[in-house]
Amino acid sequence: MDIERGITQALTGLAPPGLSIGCRHIHAGDEQYILPAETASMATREHSARAATGAGRRIAHELLRRLGCMDLAILRGQLGNPIWPPGIAGSIAHDGETAVAVAARSDMLGSVGVDIEPALPLPLELRSLVITPQDRLGGLDPHLGGRILFAVKEATYKASFPLDGRVLGFEDIVVDFETGEAVTSAGRCLTVRFTTSPRILALAYAA
Repeated sequence: MDIERGITQALTGLAPPGLSIGCRHIHAGDEQYILPAETASMATREHSARAATGAGRRIAHELLRRLGCMDLAILRGQLGNPIWPPGIAGSIAHDGETAVAVAARSDMLGSVGVDIEPALPLPLELRSLVITPQDRLGGLDPHLGGRILFAVKEATYKASFPLDGRVLGFEDIVVDFETGEAVTSAGRCLTVRFTTSPRILALAYAA
């Protein structure tokens, strides 16, 4: 099974009703899929970063078409956050090789965040930043637990920002894997889901 199909199936397994998902291997030249209006909102980025951005935007544009959206441009906000067209909740992520995107009509999901990470242990120097005493890790794989929590907190931040407009650190998000919920320092509660194969994929959303 190729990696794109595997990731697509994994995300489909995580997705709640109404959420459209997509995946694309990042190719050289994918920056061509960044629309002119999107380019104008982005600071100059190195070539490889623009290719990853283009891959993510190509998926996102297709998801918008599926949802019947006429305006496909997803501008970049001042803090780097994607600004989706009105009536759409969505999220984009990529690792070094693969981009993913998810989108739904906002009457189906209030907000959504996605993250993708390699299925590798989190570097030790990051563990103390990501894991807090309040996190309830349950039966997480001790080998990958830190990386899973990293991805889930990244997805939670992406889902919470459009709702609350707050920049959050890892310490501002508490995850309880026993209940499948994450709570931010602003009091926002989100449902979280993850899988570890073929990549670590994390999804957070508000109904």
